[in-house]
Amino acid sequence: MLLPDRVAGHARIRIRGSMLKDDRQGQILHKLALKGKIVASKLAVELNVSEDTIRRDLLELDQNGKLKRVYGGALPISRRVVDYLERENRNLDIKQRMAAKALQFISEDQLVAIDGSSANLVLVRAIPADLKLTVVTNSYPIAQACMEKRIDVYMVGGHLLRETLTVVGTDAERQAREYHPDICFMGVYGIHPEFGLTIPYQPEVGIKRQFIAVSGQVISLVNPTKFNTVSKFFLSELEGISTLVTDEGVEDAVLEEYRARGLECV
Repeated sequence: MLLPDRVAGHARIRIRGSMLKDDRQGQILHKLALKGKIVASKLAVELNVSEDTIRRDLLELDQNGKLKRVYGGALPISRRVVDYLERENRNLDIKQRMAAKALQFISEDQLVAIDGSSANLVLVRAIPADLKLTVVTNSYPIAQACMEKRIDVYMVGGHLLRETLTVVGTDAERQAREYHPDICFMGVYGIHPEFGLTIPYQPEVGIKRQFIAVSGQVISLVNPTKFNTVSKFFLSELEGISTLVTDEGVEDAVLEEYRARGLECV
């Protein structure tokens, strides 16, 4: 009669061990979200386990698509790339709240550069109908939304990128150099304290950099899920932008790291 109890006891021990592993891996993902990068040797000390244990955890989390293993540690997994039309109505409530915050930076008679992004489209739709502005953009959806307001629109020409409905290429970059916007709203896909601003489509890099270079102030509307993540192509160091507009759900410790780099976080 003792054997079942022993077996049950061992089963309980195995279950408790599994829970401990799940808890540890949860802490690993939490630290990664906060810091944007983790080092296996430091993590082993912080969690009071061996480096071999951490390496096994990182391997399992990598295989499950939760992070990306790199030499000595791990980075956040690149966010899945979603086409513009699919993104347009995702997280609409978050985009509307960010747009409401971003309106404070827009005033009468400004020249505003607005880069193609679904959050920026929501921003344009939130602009009061009687506010007189001039907008330069490389985005067809944003140009169309501007036409429904008292907004004069200048659109750069070039190659239309199907995945984003934005105009890219050397012609677009050359035309963008002719403007000096008071403010620019720049779309990003990932933002990271060490790896800066990143995006998934390489053809957009040039026109985005040009808008950043010619604008007096650069603002990004950043969904909370984009913080401390890295996409495929480098766009700019953090210093390329001046202000981050985001929504609730970003931990203060995360925002403080960006504020320490000189960025205003709203």
